[in-house]
Parts: sequence; C-alpha cells; structure tokens
Amino acid sequence: MSEPSPDFDKLLDPSLLADAPKEASAQERIARASRIAQGNERLKRQGEISDGFGKPKYGRVRKSAPWIAIGIVTGIIIIVIAVLAR
Repeated sequence: MSEPSPDFDKLLDPSLLADAPKEASAQERIARASRIAQGNERLKRQGEISDGFGKPKYGRVRKSAPWIAIGIVTGIIIIVIAVLAR
C-alpha cells in the first residue's frame, strides 16, 4: 500500500512564508506602469530617448552583401584564369 501524500501546509516553514516577497496588487502594478509610461513620454519630449524614428532598419541586404561581394570577386577570378589559360 502507498503512503498518503503529506500535508504540504504543515511542512512549510512559517518563516519562509513570512520572509517571501509579496506580489503587488493589480492596482499597484497598473499605477506603476502608468508612472513609467508618463516618465517615458516626458523623456521622449525632452529628446532623452528615441521615439523609434531615424533608427536604421535591419535588413537582409546587410547580411547578404558580403556574400554578393565574395561571389562577384570569385566570378572575376574565374574569368581572368580562363582568359589567361587560353
């Protein structure tokens, strides 16, 4: 026969529960998010943080540009070797 599962409420140390960090209520989290958003807007108006405009866009062209250059150089070398071998 299997033993009954232990009662975890009795196993928990009360000091562990007392010392655990408390989660903020939903109202407190909403108020904090609102304060952060207002602060970010103030910094954006002052020019301290970017609003997302003027940032370079990540593009696939940058990643493929070295491979295109390598392909062109390789092609030119092959053509030069073929012309010289004649």
